[in-house]
Amino acid sequence: MACVVPAAAMAAFLIFYDYQRARDQLITNSVATVHAMASVVDSDLSSITASLRSLGTSPYLKSNDLAAFYAQAKDVLKSQQGDNIVLGNMIGTQYINTLRPFGTPLPQGTRLGLWTTMQKTREPMISMLFVGPIFRRPAIAIGVPVACNGMEMCSLSAGMFADRFIRHLQAQSLPPEWVGVIFDRNGAIVARTRDHARFVGRMASEDLITRSAASREGAFERRTVDGIAAVTVFSRSAISGWTVAIDIPSTTLTQALWRSLSRLILATTLLLASSLAGAWWAGGRIARSIRGLTRPALALGSGRPVIVPPLHLKEADEVGASLMKASEMLLQAQHEARHDVLTGLSNRALFGEIVDQQLALCQRNAACLSILYIDLDGFKSINDQYGHAVGDKLLCVVADRIKAGIRDSDLAARLGGDEFAVLLIGATTDSAAAVARKLVDSLSVPYVMEDLTVGISASIGVAGYPDAGSSSKTLFHCADDAMYEAKAMGKCCVVVSKRIDK
Repeated sequence: MACVVPAAAMAAFLIFYDYQRARDQLITNSVATVHAMASVVDSDLSSITASLRSLGTSPYLKSNDLAAFYAQAKDVLKSQQGDNIVLGNMIGTQYINTLRPFGTPLPQGTRLGLWTTMQKTREPMISMLFVGPIFRRPAIAIGVPVACNGMEMCSLSAGMFADRFIRHLQAQSLPPEWVGVIFDRNGAIVARTRDHARFVGRMASEDLITRSAASREGAFERRTVDGIAAVTVFSRSAISGWTVAIDIPSTTLTQALWRSLSRLILATTLLLASSLAGAWWAGGRIARSIRGLTRPALALGSGRPVIVPPLHLKEADEVGASLMKASEMLLQAQHEARHDVLTGLSNRALFGEIVDQQLALCQRNAACLSILYIDLDGFKSINDQYGHAVGDKLLCVVADRIKAGIRDSDLAARLGGDEFAVLLIGATTDSAAAVARKLVDSLSVPYVMEDLTVGISASIGVAGYPDAGSSSKTLFHCADDAMYEAKAMGKCCVVVSKRIDK
């Protein structure tokens, strides 16, 4: 009883924990799936928009040669996912429609509401779901404004029947019981893996529309439009405003998890029963050894170095040796994944991660920081003249000079090749520029390596938060541009970016 009861209680806890973990992991994976599906839908819509923009520059529009433009539009459709292309004015008069031969009468007055907005904004628009006037099928249209018939503003649009979007849902090979849904920014169902024809055009349930309006992605329990209790995961695109959702029936989810749980219960029961006899004989000895492994195992899980003293049990000592070896490999792998092998500086990934963290702190505390983007002048000629071995030694010395020229609280990184970056925490743009000028002087001092003396210099671009931007991407871009400006000014100098992130 002393052995089995505590172990059984712990096993019961672990079984319950595993049940919750598996359920949460399934939902997390499903959220990632709908996010990817929403990205694919956006990619298709963006691709069609780009093709329409390109088609809108056709010389046939400027010359008002609609017959030649009609043929060109038909060619464009061969490489795109659209079902037709329409050229018309903003009041609904159609000039061409690739669903009809050129010159035949076309529907008139088919004016989509969004085209009024497009006429004002001169930006591409995606329509809501509507029923096409020719084939009477649910469809959506993507339109871009173009100039035609001289100076008249026209709409060049590509139509897509709603059932085309089912392929995005089917490409994920969802389990048969799961239901994938795509609906537009008004909440109208565009595609559905089950009973598509029945539900297309209908509004999604109010709770799903409300949730997707309040959050970009998430998961919650509800009843679907066909009355099935389900866990729904969804992701709303920031570009198109469309939402992709997957309904996972609660019964299916529970059954799958309980099957795993039953197997785990059976395995745990058998293990406890078979372990009792051995534990009776060697329990004390094994317990001491296992307790000796607990702390090292926790240290390994948290990424700390692992030291296992002798446990006087062969198997436990072997496990301890394995833990120490695994700890060494893990620490080495973590270091190599986040640092430059040659110079020992942070690599681009770690540098970007720390910049994002520091930006978040700056935005919360109204603090500042600056980034230096450093490119060596003349390094390529040294590499070409003396070889990569000399070039590598030179890069190591450069890294040492950069570290010596900044504070311990700052961070230096090698971005690749002869490009470096420095994060100056709490530094204004002016103080960062002063540090950059000192670095230019330091890096321009001749380098003596054994019996060889070489000379290089550095061009440095400076970008500071909040002067040049509020995101790491913008700061990197501004600092990079400033560095190239320094190159253009004759190299071996510092340029401060003044770009504002809007």
